[in-house]
Amino acid sequence: MKNKLTIIIISILITGCVNKKEKLVDKIYSIGYPKNEIVVSLEDFFDGNNDRASIGPNIHIDQPSPQEFYQYFSELKKSEKVDDILIRIQDVEDLDWPFTDTVYIISELSTEELKSKLTDLKPDEIYDEWMYGKPINAPEIKDGFSIFSVWWD
Repeated sequence: MKNKLTIIIISILITGCVNKKEKLVDKIYSIGYPKNEIVVSLEDFFDGNNDRASIGPNIHIDQPSPQEFYQYFSELKKSEKVDDILIRIQDVEDLDWPFTDTVYIISELSTEELKSKLTDLKPDEIYDEWMYGKPINAPEIKDGFSIFSVWWD
């Protein structure tokens, strides 16, 4: 009975993640991917995401899990100096989860302040402005805020 219950629970969890992935992929295509640069919310990208290859896969020592990335960005987003955090979608084909190489942070923080706050996530680069051009569904940037591209090779 215990084994049967374990199998049922695992099936429910897997099905839930697959459904979340399908919903996310549908949303990505409905926004205009792959023809256009697009972004999705922090919550959309990480809800159901257990794929370490989806973000920062080239961090070879102590790579944060997707949950750790999410927790870290969620805490940063609570700051009065951060307006939003958006995830660039680079690829969705034949993957366990959509892939990103860039997270966009809309913030009043300086580049140096942001770099110091993101050290634990080991980005390869923090670039001022939209690294790949402004996504089709990006919000307007409020006065006093800047856009930063946080990039992993």
